[in-house]
Amino acid sequence: MQFFRWHLISISLLLLSISFPVLAFAKTVPALAVLSQLKGEVKAGPAKKMMEGFDGKMLWNRYRVRTEKKSGATIYFSDGSEVRLFSSTELTIGARKSHNSRWVRYRLVLRSGSFWGHFARGKNPVEIGGGGLRLRLSDASLRFTKKKTGNNISVSSGIVKVSNKVSSVKILSGQRLYHIQSTDFLPQKLSLVPNQLKLRIEPLTPVFSPNKSLKLNLHFQVVRLGTDHAVKRSGPVLLTSDYYNLTLPDSIQLNADGEARTSIEVKPPRADDRTFKGSVTFHAIMDQYGYDDLQGGSFKIKFANP
Repeated sequence: MQFFRWHLISISLLLLSISFPVLAFAKTVPALAVLSQLKGEVKAGPAKKMMEGFDGKMLWNRYRVRTEKKSGATIYFSDGSEVRLFSSTELTIGARKSHNSRWVRYRLVLRSGSFWGHFARGKNPVEIGGGGLRLRLSDASLRFTKKKTGNNISVSSGIVKVSNKVSSVKILSGQRLYHIQSTDFLPQKLSLVPNQLKLRIEPLTPVFSPNKSLKLNLHFQVVRLGTDHAVKRSGPVLLTSDYYNLTLPDSIQLNADGEARTSIEVKPPRADDRTFKGSVTFHAIMDQYGYDDLQGGSFKIKFANP
């Protein structure tokens, strides 16, 4: 349940922040993130003491998360950023804090495998390393895959700056770097992501009724980027949202035609909620390693009060 998951994350981070004295960076930010949405075998912890992961497990500075074959896990950060690790992936999380305590900058290292990340950092960019590459981004979404044959980076929103030993380049939404090495001249490797996972929601202008939930119908379709031409591409889809009072399906599977349909239940915001501004954003990504040629989809929908 999305509602209970977000409450668990918020409460856990709050309790840990209260429980630890403010003496040093490791204590002023006792937990950087929390582990959730586990599938299959997942381990987390310090490099030499990794243990079985579980929903709600806190992740501290320099912790690693490793997913085995046919596994997956999501890391939620306190600022609303999230990272989805696909199978056979290992990631180290860390952070650097300013001397005046005004900001915390996340630093991630992809050691193997592939992940999707959506980051909401404002003026404090995230730094990501792996495969001889250095990425800097804020308010952006991307897929990053590390392979022996080369690294893949595709951007679905925002701007990502990528550097290696000899060059640097900015990747815009809908663009990618494919099979790149640490010594490649990156501007020459820039290309378009050929496919996109498109998300459509009905009704387009839903209306909340007092104390009643409403039903949204969702339609997913893989298309050629920039067109509505359907592409036959099956696979699992992960749907996420920035709204707490709804129920999302545990699994969505595209059929052989690259299409899927599902419905979700959305409840009105709590009566004492003064933060809800009437809009909800959904993100849909391919929840599996090997879809670097397929850009994820986002959809923002505006809810009206009766």
